[in-house]
Amino acid sequence: MNTALHSQSGWMAVFVTICIWTGFILVTRHGGIGTLTSWDITSLRFGVGALIAVFFLPRIILPPLKVIMLFTLFGGIGYAIVVYAAFRMTPAAHASVLLPGALPFETAIIAWLWLGQKPLGRQRIALAIVFAGIVLTAADSFTRGPQLTRPQILGDLLFLCGSSSWAIFTLLLGRYPIQPLAATVATTLGSAVVYLPVWWLFLPSTLGQAPAGEIALQAIYQGVLVVFIAMLFYTFAVHRLGSQTVALLMAFVPVISALAAVPLLGEPLSLLALAGLGAVTAGAILGTRTPPSSKA
Repeated sequence: MNTALHSQSGWMAVFVTICIWTGFILVTRHGGIGTLTSWDITSLRFGVGALIAVFFLPRIILPPLKVIMLFTLFGGIGYAIVVYAAFRMTPAAHASVLLPGALPFETAIIAWLWLGQKPLGRQRIALAIVFAGIVLTAADSFTRGPQLTRPQILGDLLFLCGSSSWAIFTLLLGRYPIQPLAATVATTLGSAVVYLPVWWLFLPSTLGQAPAGEIALQAIYQGVLVVFIAMLFYTFAVHRLGSQTVALLMAFVPVISALAAVPLLGEPLSLLALAGLGAVTAGAILGTRTPPSSKA
């Protein structure tokens, strides 16, 4: 009975995580075509997140300043500013492919170049399939006509930059192993301290003109659900079900978010985007499958 409850709680945690990550694509794309600037959404992410982080501060031990700044650069500001800017230019299907879909590819390539960890066997095949999906998605941007092609290509490149930044952050978490809550608090507070004064003094803002509902949606989703709740549920799911099982289930985030964007955001899927989506999902599933064990 205890084993069953142990497993059920893990499945519930991974379900919540998938919902939040899927919603991130949809809510952020909705914000990208709304009143708020991408700079405003970034400020809400770090401002609200910092208020929560301060509450947890007495319960953790912060890493050294060097580590905080690295986490801030790649897992905080570097990721957020390019991704939120990209959502203003590119549809949700592209975000689905080039953010969570491309992340395994980006992480493997950077680990190879930086740490010398060469992909082997099945992983090479999986990465080739994911790369094909990225190419198909990029090709879709060239079919949109002259007025849409340039912004979408720029948005695609920004999504890849964001994915690369998060991949480096993921590798840094392995290089400097600290508790997930401490990493979250350090990244959020570091980003808030560096970014918020710059936003307040120099960056364009429409926060004063945006509807209260739009501000509340982005503040709660970006600053609470994405920064803290998803991280805690994800960590819990890995603890209950194992990293391989959770990684496999996360591979379905791109396809769910892209399909949901059709009715919710009115963004139809082209054949090229659909093919790219299928390729990155198949590659992610292949890459995260554990080879059969010799143990009974």
